[in-house]
Amino acid sequence: MYSNTITTSIPEFIEDNLATLSTFSDREWEEKPAPDKWSRKEILGHLIDSAMTNIRRLIVTQNQQNEKITYQQNEWVHFSDYQHMDIQDLMTLWKLINFHYHRISKTIPTESLSYTTDTDNETVSLKTLSFLIDDYWGHQQHHLGQIYIVTP
Repeated sequence: MYSNTITTSIPEFIEDNLATLSTFSDREWEEKPAPDKWSRKEILGHLIDSAMTNIRRLIVTQNQQNEKITYQQNEWVHFSDYQHMDIQDLMTLWKLINFHYHRISKTIPTESLSYTTDTDNETVSLKTLSFLIDDYWGHQQHHLGQIYIVTP
């Protein structure tokens, strides 16, 4: 779905983006482009939720292939209430969970990268761990790009 076009190391990618994220004001973080659209805080929260879901996929799939591990993004963002979370805490959580995801993805044995998990809410959609790892970083880039261009 997404392609990983990160040209630096993952730790540099995380730190560079954290520096850019730190430039937004509290008001900019909380503004919504439309009442039914996510704010920058909520988009960053979605990326945290994605990390949590994908960490679970990476770990479970090494032990139990084809397990259905899905994610209802709107519900997770709503119930996590990222809109009212302190932005410094939110950015710290994003940074730490991404370092954790990266660490876990690097410990997966090569032979396990072809193991599959079911990621679809409605039908069967098997994805390999190798695909998920690459897709994850593309997903991060996609939504970070949304954060950088959100306008109220």
